[in-house]
Amino acid sequence: MHHSTSTKQRIKARAWLGAGIGAIIAIPAIFAAIVSGGAGHGTYIAASVLFPFSMLLTRLEGSIGLTGMAVGVLQFPLYGAVAARAVAVRGNSYFLPLTTVHLAAVLACFSSLLPNFS
Repeated sequence: MHHSTSTKQRIKARAWLGAGIGAIIAIPAIFAAIVSGGAGHGTYIAASVLFPFSMLLTRLEGSIGLTGMAVGVLQFPLYGAVAARAVAVRGNSYFLPLTTVHLAAVLACFSSLLPNFS
């Protein structure tokens, strides 16, 4: 599909707005994950549901490390940008696969892949 320059600028602006909204949403999500983790004495259910990619990275890092934290911080702004872009172009060609991948990662977190974080 061909978009004019003004349409491309509108789509880009909405994606940035979506990223900003995603960053705002990330704040309570990060707080919920930290609080539910209880400094290692709670449960990692909220972290696994909200930040499954970060939790899956613990398989490589051995703990919730800098890479996992960076992925978690960037996740919601990325989701916001993708969702806003999908709305701007009136399509879900990116949003639906992203949702599917997120849900698959959540399911992987609740499999036996993360024995130290269940």
